[in-house]
Formats: sequence, structure tokens, C-alpha cells
Amino acid sequence: MSTMMKYTNSSLITYTKISPNKTSQRNHIIDTITIHCMAGNLSIESCGNIFANKSRKASSNYGIGSDGRIALYVEEKDRSWASSNASNDHRAVTIEVANDGGAPDWHVSDNAMVSLINLVTDICKRNNIQKLVWSTNKNNRIKHLNGSNMTVHRDFAAKACPGNYLYQKHSYIAEQVNKKLNLPSEIHTPSGFNNFIFEGLDYSPVFDPTFYANKYPDLKIAFGTNATALFHHFCTNGMKEGRMGSVNFNVITYKSNYIDLRNAFHDNLPLYYKHYLTNGYKENRKCV
Repeated sequence: MSTMMKYTNSSLITYTKISPNKTSQRNHIIDTITIHCMAGNLSIESCGNIFANKSRKASSNYGIGSDGRIALYVEEKDRSWASSNASNDHRAVTIEVANDGGAPDWHVSDNAMVSLINLVTDICKRNNIQKLVWSTNKNNRIKHLNGSNMTVHRDFAAKACPGNYLYQKHSYIAEQVNKKLNLPSEIHTPSGFNNFIFEGLDYSPVFDPTFYANKYPDLKIAFGTNATALFHHFCTNGMKEGRMGSVNFNVITYKSNYIDLRNAFHDNLPLYYKHYLTNGYKENRKCV
């Protein structure tokens, strides 16, 4: 029974606005993930304001903005009103994701995708979902056959949600989440994740959120151990400022060591990080 279950919420959230549009408590254990699209480039605050309106009769458990920030709208102990299907929403954690592109694909940003994978991994870990399974067969999804535990809004209503981009990314999302779930437990630190993707590149060889926060007290004060927020700062500001994201890479040293890179990139520091990830690492260039 749901009254016997103890539910927690994600520690990755940076904003909370609880919606009145919910059913307390859910009547099923959490065993499903349902990803939605906002059908607009909404901030997590704007989405929260929409769900705060009782007349909308809609909500989700979480929301993710294009900047990668994560919001809580309905606690996991409660059922959100998201998928046009009460049975699904009683067993699913529902997540609205902002779109940085319009119809028909409703593309989402790299930052949003990274946060989505990290959030889903966190949900699975806390609710003992040992493997995430996506099926392209609608019948498998809605009946939870063959281990299927990912559903979409279009399964239950005549809607495009979650948009073509996210729909086609479900297999990738499941793959990335499962990689994280199968990592050794010591890698799953409260503030760390294995993959940090920005503009299509995995920055984990040069970025460790625990190191980044401890190295720079101003960031630790601002972001604490929120890995998503720390990585967002690293991508938008830290690389430009020449900050070290990992003990394994110092961009100032890397720049100083190689005249060919200085001739190519001059003082554009983010390009040195990118070069190391795409070429320097394989060339065994010295970077610390």
C-alpha cells in the first residue's frame, strides 16, 4: 500500500513550487518514468506558475529548463496530473522538459538533456528501479510488458508530447541512465556524475564537480554540491575564466606547453578544453 511507502525527492532541484493539481498520495509504487515536453522554452519558474493555477488541472513531478536547472512541482509521494491517465501517473515520476526549438521536433538543449539523464538516474536509484527499459511498441509500454517502464503522453492521449526529438531519444536516455546505474557505488557521489555533455562532447575527463566545488569557495557557496549547476557554470563561465574543472587538466598549463595551440586558439580558452577532448588526450599531450 502507498501509505506504507517512504518517498523522497531529488536533491538535484534548485527551485520548488508545489502545485495544487495533484492527488495525495499515489496508490502505486514508483516503477515508471514519463518524460513530457513543455511545448515551449519555459523557465522552471514559468512552468511552475502555470501548474500553480488550479484551473489548468495539470502538473508534473519535476520540470527542467533549457539552462539545465531542475524544479519540483509535485512531491514524489503524490501523483501528478500529467499524462491523461491516472493509472500511469500513480506509478510514474513525470518530468516536463523545456524546448529550445519548436514543432514538430520540439528539440531540447544539451544542458536540459544532461539534467534529464541525471535526474532520471537519481529517481531510479532512490526508488530501486534497477534498469530502465524503453520499448518502441506502445502495447509493451502501456501494459509494462517485457520489462518496459518508460511511457509517453502520446500513449494515452492524441498529443505529440514529448515531441519527436525526445521520443526518439528515449532509447539513448535509457542507455545513459543504465550506464550510470551499473557504475561502481563509489563513483555515485552525491555531487558527481560520470558523464557531462556540452555541445555534443563529454567533458567528464576535464570536469569533476566535487573537485570544482572544493577548488573554488565562491562556487561552493553559490551551488553547494549541485552537480548540474556546477557544470552549467563551468560551461558558461568557468572555461572562459581558465578555471580547473578537474585535477587531471589545467588549461593554463596546456596552453603554455604548446605553441601550435596558442597560434590556433590565442586566448580563446574554451577551445583548449575542446581540443584536449577531441585530440590532445589521444596525442598524450601534457595538461597538468
